Amino acid sequence: MRNNLTYRLLYIFIGFFLLISLTTSAQKEEIRKEVKVVRPYEPVLSDAWKINIYPVTKDTTKYHPVIKYEIDPKPMMIPYHFKPIKPARMEGESIPRLYKNYLKLGIGNYITPLAEISISSLRSLDHACGFYLGSLSSLGKVKLANGKKVDGNYEDMKMMFYGKKMYRSSTIDGTLFLKRDKVLYYGYNPLLDTALSKDNIRQVFLNPGADVHYYSTHTDSTHLNFDFRLRYDYFSDKYSHYQHGVKLNANLFKMFDGKTVGLNMDMNYFNADIYPVGKFNTVANIEPWYFQSSDEWRIKASITGTVDATQENTIFRLYPKIRFQFKIIPEYLMAYLGVDGGMKINDYQTIVGVNPYIKPGLHVHNTDHKMDFYVGLSGSFVPGTEYKLHGSYSLVDNMPFFVNDTNRVGNRFYVQNDDVQVARVSGEFVTQAGKKLSLRLWAEFKDYSMSYLYKPWHMPGVNASLGVRYNLMDKILVTADMIFIGKRYVLSPDPVPDVITLKAYPDLNLGIEYRYRKILSFFLRFNNLAGIKYQNWNQYPTQGFFIMGGFTYSL
Repeated sequence: MRNNLTYRLLYIFIGFFLLISLTTSAQKEEIRKEVKVVRPYEPVLSDAWKINIYPVTKDTTKYHPVIKYEIDPKPMMIPYHFKPIKPARMEGESIPRLYKNYLKLGIGNYITPLAEISISSLRSLDHACGFYLGSLSSLGKVKLANGKKVDGNYEDMKMMFYGKKMYRSSTIDGTLFLKRDKVLYYGYNPLLDTALSKDNIRQVFLNPGADVHYYSTHTDSTHLNFDFRLRYDYFSDKYSHYQHGVKLNANLFKMFDGKTVGLNMDMNYFNADIYPVGKFNTVANIEPWYFQSSDEWRIKASITGTVDATQENTIFRLYPKIRFQFKIIPEYLMAYLGVDGGMKINDYQTIVGVNPYIKPGLHVHNTDHKMDFYVGLSGSFVPGTEYKLHGSYSLVDNMPFFVNDTNRVGNRFYVQNDDVQVARVSGEFVTQAGKKLSLRLWAEFKDYSMSYLYKPWHMPGVNASLGVRYNLMDKILVTADMIFIGKRYVLSPDPVPDVITLKAYPDLNLGIEYRYRKILSFFLRFNNLAGIKYQNWNQYPTQGFFIMGGFTYSL
């Protein structure tokens, strides 16, 4: 038994040993003997730090080299070769051709014909003369607030003969003219049930006159310069009211050592047969002045003495005037400040020019601008652009404000005067991009402080305008304008007076001209593109959308 157990243990030991040997042999056979090289072997030796100290011997011996040299000057011969220079040639600028005659014809809606003709002399060194005749009229109707359509006819006609004679150091020119304007008093109170005949509401203004102007044209500043003008106007209306007006101006000035002194004088005489009795008015001014300037600043100072004589009384006023202007940043920013004033003449012809719907023969007192304080900035951002900011505060006596006449149907205006204080701020920006594009932006804000009246009738607090001009190769010309008028207060002509507000409005206009030839062009003009029926004067609505087309011809 013991031997059997011994043999069994021996066999087990031998089998286990053989199994281990076979397993080891199998593992040895599975070992791969291939070596993959990723990159070439690069032996690297680390840098050894060494002491770099070299022996140095201090030499105390000083050596001064002695240099000997001689200069042997010899001229350097440079050969010159002359070549003839071509003489400069002055090429004269081409003078544009002038045409003796000019004709413009057009027609628009509301039956609005336009006609202009001009005849003038050609270019001359010593004289010029010509003739002009122009007419614009309309036969259209406008709609009132009550829905009724009434005749809103108008007519503007102007004829003029003019001439000029040039001498060596002076020039004289003169003009004979005739103006004729026709309007209708169509803006009656819409609350009244009435019908007005065209003959009863027609008004015609006639203005013939003459103007003579004589002035110096010295080419240097050592002479006494002068400027004289004489003008006569006869002004009348359909209702037998008339006015004779004579205006005489004389201005003298001379330079002394960079300073300029001068004297301005003018006399205005009016003799009018107007309501309620004949009126005459003489306004005379005399103004000595002084001017001096440098590269950085300029100043002008004067004082005006004014005599205002009427049938009722004669008054005398003094108006000091001074303007000081200086540069803050040359060519970019300039500041100015000053004081101004004067008497504004409100003759019959002038008032009709402001509001043609006034009561015939209306007499209006002159306006006294007692003092006007102002300050401003002007300059340029970049070449081709200009800007201006202006602020003023004015004291004004007898400023006229238009209100509807309540004694009739309210279609005519009379004047209420008041002493006011006016604060005004305005700004203007102009840019010119070569000859193709130009733009002008202007805005004005006013605030009135009244003494007696409740509001400044018909005076807007905000005015603004935007104008764009585009010239495409002198072939197509486009103009676009936008005018904005702020709200205004008016006195209602109802039996019970009340304050009403006229709404603010924009007025958009567009013009296109096509120059087919230098002598022939065609144009289109669009006014009031938005078709807004706004009112410049209370109860007087304007025409809506307007279009006119026509042509111009020169020969």
